[in-house]
Amino acid sequence: MHFKYATILNTVFVTFMFGTALPVLFPIAVFTFFNMYVCERVLLVYYYPKPPVYDGELNDLALAITKWAPIFLIFFGFWTLGQP
Repeated sequence: MHFKYATILNTVFVTFMFGTALPVLFPIAVFTFFNMYVCERVLLVYYYPKPPVYDGELNDLALAITKWAPIFLIFFGFWTLGQP
């Protein structure tokens, strides 16, 4: 489960950090999230024998980290658009 959260956080932060300079990253991120969602749903139905039981601590930590992504977008966007 931790590697899935790592992929999500990596995609979010890279997209938000460089999305102002490379707007094509936003559709790529949407495609990545959609692909991860579909693959996870298919694996849950056909591959996993029983879904694992996790507590909400990992989810809460990932959401707390994700809240910083818009701050990165503001600062890196300001820096990118401020360059001559």
